[in-house]
Amino acid sequence: MFFFSVSAVCHHGGAGTTAAGLRAGKPTIIVPFFGDQFFWGTVIAKSGAGPQPIAGKSITAEQLIEAFHFVHKPTTRAAAECLRDSILQEDGCTAAVRAFHANLPLSRMYSDLEPTFAACYRSDKYGIQISRPIAQVLVSADVLKEAELRPHVTREWQFKYDNHTHIVMHGLFEQSQKAFSKMFINTAAELKRVANDENSSNKALEGAGTVAKGIGLGMGHLTIGCCSLYGELTDVLYRLPDLYDPYT
Repeated sequence: MFFFSVSAVCHHGGAGTTAAGLRAGKPTIIVPFFGDQFFWGTVIAKSGAGPQPIAGKSITAEQLIEAFHFVHKPTTRAAAECLRDSILQEDGCTAAVRAFHANLPLSRMYSDLEPTFAACYRSDKYGIQISRPIAQVLVSADVLKEAELRPHVTREWQFKYDNHTHIVMHGLFEQSQKAFSKMFINTAAELKRVANDENSSNKALEGAGTVAKGIGLGMGHLTIGCCSLYGELTDVLYRLPDLYDPYT
């Protein structure tokens, strides 16, 4: 996208389009329709680089005229150019690579015996994680049997796609049960334990912490359930053409 030959830009407010316009230092009018477009429209307005976003479903000619007057103000142009200068001073690729490496689970990636290669096997017998070359040496020397090695998982992911269509609402129902258990049953049991603990010095504070923990865990399970519902609906919509398209 090339915005250098215009005085301002008007678009739907996608993240990439918004960034491209601001990188060119152009005042921006955002007409959002869905998703994060409303968010970026509000960000533009707060920064002074454009007017308040105009919803695409209800936009009028008068609103658009007023927005065009706004983006041609010297203060609006100055705000957009200030954002441009800030963006041009950034090195996004370097920052992304730095953030990527900063969040690597290095302690689970290194081999305990020799760090040249990443660990890919684990020995429960010795409680160590080792690389493939080290595993080959240990097996060849009869120090370990191949059956004693298991794949070493660097990170356990909460969500895994198993290529099966799931029943809609199953994940939400399952996670709701866990949320109820964490928020009420487990919390009640823990509160009872705190109340009967004679060594507790501050039962009120411990009780409040227990309630907060239960609510937090419960909300976490409800969030997972909502995400599961989204995935289940996606699976259904993905396979829906099979019902009417014989060439799918």
